[in-house]
Amino acid sequence: MLESPVLGAAALGVLAAIVVFFFLVRFVRGHWVDGRPNTDAQRERDRAHREAQRRAPEEAARKGERYDLVVAETQYDRVPPEVRGTINGLQTFVREIPDPDGSDALAVGETIRVQVTDYGSKGTTAQARFLDRR
Repeated sequence: MLESPVLGAAALGVLAAIVVFFFLVRFVRGHWVDGRPNTDAQRERDRAHREAQRRAPEEAARKGERYDLVVAETQYDRVPPEVRGTINGLQTFVREIPDPDGSDALAVGETIRVQVTDYGSKGTTAQARFLDRR
C-alpha cells in the first residue's frame, strides 16, 4: 500500500498538470481565433475582408476596364491554369494566360495588364482576361 506522502505528491502532480493544461488552452485560444493568429495585423485583414464582402464588385473593378495586376499566386495545376491577384482589394482570377509550360510562364510578383470580364457568383471575386505583361 502507498504511503500518505506519496499519494499527496502524486495528487499534487496531477493537479499541477491540470492547471498547466488549462493555462496553455487559454493562451492558445487567446492567440489563435478560428485557426488564425489573433494579432493586430490579422484583425485588420479580417476587417478588410468583411468590408470587401459588403462592397459591390463594381466599386473595385468595372467590367470591360483594363487594370494592372500583380500576380500573387500561380495556379498552373488547375485546368485551365490561372493566376490570382487583386484589383483594388478584389480577388481577381485570370485565365487564358501564357503557356505555363513554356518559357513565357507568369511568375509571382510580375505585373500584368488584364481586362475584367465577369464577377464571381457572390460578387466577391472577379474574372479577367490576360492582355500583356507590363
